[in-house]
Amino acid sequence: MIKLLDFLSSICFMLLVFKYAISSINMMFDLKLRWYFLENIPYLPTILLVLGFIFFVFSEMIKENKSEE
Repeated sequence: MIKLLDFLSSICFMLLVFKYAISSINMMFDLKLRWYFLENIPYLPTILLVLGFIFFVFSEMIKENKSEE
């Protein structure tokens, strides 16, 4: 369970970084890079940030509970 939560949180944060990296590259070099599969989701950065923190916090809570036992 811990590995799954760590994996999901890292995926959320990586997608968030890639989203901002693609938009920055588009602005700097005037390219037309697109997301295609995630482009039409409203508030995507907010959703990814919240989910990433939720998965991260739950993973840390489980790790802390296991270390106390």
